[in-house]
Amino acid sequence: MSQSAPALAPPAAPAALRFDGLWLFSPRVDVSLLLMPALLTLFSAWLADVTGEGVDGYSQALGRWASQYVLFNGTHVILSFLLVGVRRELLHTTPTQARLLVGGSAGVFAVCFALLWYANQYAPRLDLMVAAGVHVLAAHHTLSQVKGLWALHGLKARGAGVASVSEAERRLQRVFVPLALVLMMVRTLAVPMTGKAGDFPLVNVGQTESGALPYGTTWVLLAVWGVFVGLLVAALRGEAGPSGPRRLYVLGHAAVVAVYLVWPAWGVILSAGIHGLEYFFLTGRMLEPTEREKEARLRGGAVWVAMVGVMLPLIVVGVAQSPFVLLVDGSTGGSATKFLLRQEPLWTMGVTVTNAIVLAHYFADAFLYRFRIQKVREVTLGRLGLA
Repeated sequence: MSQSAPALAPPAAPAALRFDGLWLFSPRVDVSLLLMPALLTLFSAWLADVTGEGVDGYSQALGRWASQYVLFNGTHVILSFLLVGVRRELLHTTPTQARLLVGGSAGVFAVCFALLWYANQYAPRLDLMVAAGVHVLAAHHTLSQVKGLWALHGLKARGAGVASVSEAERRLQRVFVPLALVLMMVRTLAVPMTGKAGDFPLVNVGQTESGALPYGTTWVLLAVWGVFVGLLVAALRGEAGPSGPRRLYVLGHAAVVAVYLVWPAWGVILSAGIHGLEYFFLTGRMLEPTEREKEARLRGGAVWVAMVGVMLPLIVVGVAQSPFVLLVDGSTGGSATKFLLRQEPLWTMGVTVTNAIVLAHYFADAFLYRFRIQKVREVTLGRLGLA
């Protein structure tokens, strides 16, 4: 007598999204990190459309300046050194950490300052190439931070009892930085910003129209990214994806890369603004004293005051680069520009120092957040409350 086949068990329903207790900072902060730069970008794009000036006008300059100096992308770079200066345990996570962070960063600063100064003063062509190289490093640094906070969201979820990140999501996490970097840099350095004849890429180092890739390459880049995002959505729908804040964060940044690929002039404002705000709040959390530092004076509101205070010199440099200088000129017969021209040596020095600090900050962060090293991971995650 034949037996009937056993009934197949119905597939498990996807776990419901959970938000409570899973925000990296707080609901208001986590959402604002994406929302505020998005609003700035939308306003800049809207203003450019209303005025008809396009991507090369005042509106785009205003948006980029605001992302640098209002949303901290251009000023947060000094915070790496405030952090290791105040929380000295970060200098001693490995036997060589102090030498790498202090000596290595100082060496990078000195070499980059000399190179930037020479290129600016004597080699305009080299200056363009340096600018392109810095843009690549900045993009890698920004994407690496996204990957790092993505990992922190996973740790936050695991600590709250939510399923760990799936293997499929881990694989995509490892691919995220190199794939996004290649696509974004092709768009930045080799594809014209628009389809207009004679247009140039976002970072122009002397490319001609015949030397750049066709504008239609944009849609190929976007299609490749779309395949990645589709796989990412599928991975986040699995049993390991019920963390609402992590899903919001990861898909939000996937959308940022897509915006960059289609509209790089606006995408650079969006990604820069998010990066600056994320770093500011992440450093604030790291600077807060742990339970073992009950006597630490730097706590609460003093942390935020200290961060703004150490950024003030860079903010002053930013004021001199402000697009508002043009508005002042319009009503005062060019007095603002004339004043800045009289301060040209000091002004040039300030810009060069700022850019050298930026590059030294990239170097410092590469060693400050080496989570693959157990001691670094223990100390850093302990400061973040995720040990």
